[in-house]
Amino acid sequence: MKIKPFFLESKNIERSSYTWNMAGSMLSAFQSVIMLMILTRTLGLKDAGIFTIAFANANLFLSIGKYGMRYFQVSDVRGQFSFAEYKSSRIFTTAAMILVSAGYVLFVQRKNAYTLEKSMTIIWMCLLKVVDAVEDVYHGFYQQKNRLDMAGKGLTLRLGVTIVVFGVGLIVLRRLLTSLIIATVVSFLVFLFLNRWMIKEFQSESGEVKKGNLFLLLKLCFPLFLGSFLSFYIGNAPKYAIDAMLTDEMQACYGFIAMPVFVIGLLNGFIFNPVIHKVSVLWNEGRMREFMKMVARQIGIIAIITMICIVGAYFLGVPVLSWLYNTDLSPFKTELLILLLGGGFHGLAGFLNTMNTVIRQQKLLMWGYAVIAAAAYLCSDLVVGEYGMFGAAVLYMGLMIILSGIFFVVFMYGMRKFSVSRK
Repeated sequence: MKIKPFFLESKNIERSSYTWNMAGSMLSAFQSVIMLMILTRTLGLKDAGIFTIAFANANLFLSIGKYGMRYFQVSDVRGQFSFAEYKSSRIFTTAAMILVSAGYVLFVQRKNAYTLEKSMTIIWMCLLKVVDAVEDVYHGFYQQKNRLDMAGKGLTLRLGVTIVVFGVGLIVLRRLLTSLIIATVVSFLVFLFLNRWMIKEFQSESGEVKKGNLFLLLKLCFPLFLGSFLSFYIGNAPKYAIDAMLTDEMQACYGFIAMPVFVIGLLNGFIFNPVIHKVSVLWNEGRMREFMKMVARQIGIIAIITMICIVGAYFLGVPVLSWLYNTDLSPFKTELLILLLGGGFHGLAGFLNTMNTVIRQQKLLMWGYAVIAAAAYLCSDLVVGEYGMFGAAVLYMGLMIILSGIFFVVFMYGMRKFSVSRK
């Protein structure tokens, strides 16, 4: 098999898009899971806890780099902005991501008494996610051109190589930081190697950069960025509270039992991501009955997936997770089930966030995020300090329930506004 044609050609684009989006999404969701499995067996719980908080911080700052722009870019079916403008905006947001990451680490190093190695691990994890931020704007462009298969193939190969390099580094070198540095460099090189081919397929459509458009794009996507940033903060608020109030070992255990939460979002993404373009077209063409039918179908899928995951976790969750991470997690069965219920509402909130973006109600989203983020900031340390891991699980579930409720109200407001405008 020749590598270049494999990435650029596809006999059935729709089927290939589903398959490779699923593969890439699965590796993305389970990236930390696989890394932690190796980490706990080679270095132990303390390093696993450091990795967990580093990964959480890196994903928070990744939301600055991506700027919440992916779904806006994909749903820009009328070509309001050129790819050159999307790419130029990503240079700005990625630079901001790096600066904020460094500033945060300097601040929290004193506040939480981090060691130098823990601080450097967080910084290098953020640099690893910089590759994700830059790659995302290219993959958004491929998806906009109905070539999600190309994006899926690129993501699958890059993440696969990164995970293998990181794992081998841990086994051979027995050093978390050194392995992470090597994996980051290799990940960046793979990104450059693959996109050198893929972008040439559309280079003639790159367009030009208009300064006014660049500022307009950043302005329009600011609510999406703020919402995405606050969303990650809200989702990881229990981890930040554990980092401040408990130990690295407890951080690792929370990360282990929180892993199945991402399965709900992962399975939802398998079904929904490939049809975002279609949903956007339905909305722009005013085909409301079909649009609402797809929305209702996805909400039903989220509910079913959540129930299946909770039932499965009740019987198999603790033994499977304990085996995966080589750690006794039996004291945390209740917390696991609470987190999974919260994960279902997190999946619903993420879906409604996307739908509100498609119907261009993104400005209202940031207010919902702001209210919940403020509540999380004020309550997290108190709840976790008082109730430990149980408090962290309940905190997560409560935040997700309220957030999804707010987003549903925004969605219904947007639909009512559209109905009134058509009369």
